[in-house]
Amino acid sequence: MDNWQFGITDLADITVVAVVVYFFLRLIRGTRAVQMLIGVAIVVVVYQLAREFGLFTVEWMFSHFFSAFIVILVVLFQQEIRRALMRVAVNPLAAGNTPGETMIAMLVESTYALVHRGWGGLIVIERDTGLRHLFESGVELDAPIQPDMIQALFCPDAPMHDGAIIVHGNRIVAARVLLPLAQANAVPGDFGTRHRAAVGLSEETDALVIVVSEETGAVHLVEEGQLGNNLTSRALHDRLSSRLSSLQSHAHKDHEQDESEAGID
Repeated sequence: MDNWQFGITDLADITVVAVVVYFFLRLIRGTRAVQMLIGVAIVVVVYQLAREFGLFTVEWMFSHFFSAFIVILVVLFQQEIRRALMRVAVNPLAAGNTPGETMIAMLVESTYALVHRGWGGLIVIERDTGLRHLFESGVELDAPIQPDMIQALFCPDAPMHDGAIIVHGNRIVAARVLLPLAQANAVPGDFGTRHRAAVGLSEETDALVIVVSEETGAVHLVEEGQLGNNLTSRALHDRLSSRLSSLQSHAHKDHEQDESEAGID
């Protein structure tokens, strides 16, 4: 104990580990990975008990299990690992091109135009995590966010009505995009493929997804794998404003900084 020393390096080491553990637990919260993590913990406890009470056969079996523990963890948590890596690889340009108040109003108006026509729709709002890798499954566009345009894209007789549209900043940048589906048990049984796609994408990225149900006309804003309640137009507008306000504030600060630097030069 006399030789024990605690320095800044040790404090940094503990802090980094604590932050990693915190964000890992936050990442898997509410997912099936929680049950798998509990199962792994039970296996560890059984192994320790086997060693304590001299159960050599059980200890031998679990020792071989732990020899491939890293591979097993990768297989069990592959979706969570992929989601974490995708969120690390954020789009540095996304924060500088976020939807403004006018565009939020256009999104809400477009959403309820679909509801009034009885058409379904999937509107993905890109935030920090880039979604360009999804464009290959659809058609790249550069179109304004307007009710007529979104209705034209989701019209059942239109060639690009299947799939989702992706909104980046103030523009529609892709249509007929296929989204990754969530596990069947991640979405209540009364919801269909459109809702599974919205949940699946929001589990892997920080995107916001507006889902319009063709059958019921219900509108949901999906975020971090959560469907949420059926929203009115006012509630959808408020929810979008609150979710995008931090990005708008960040973009505004960057814009002011650029103007300040330009003035200095």
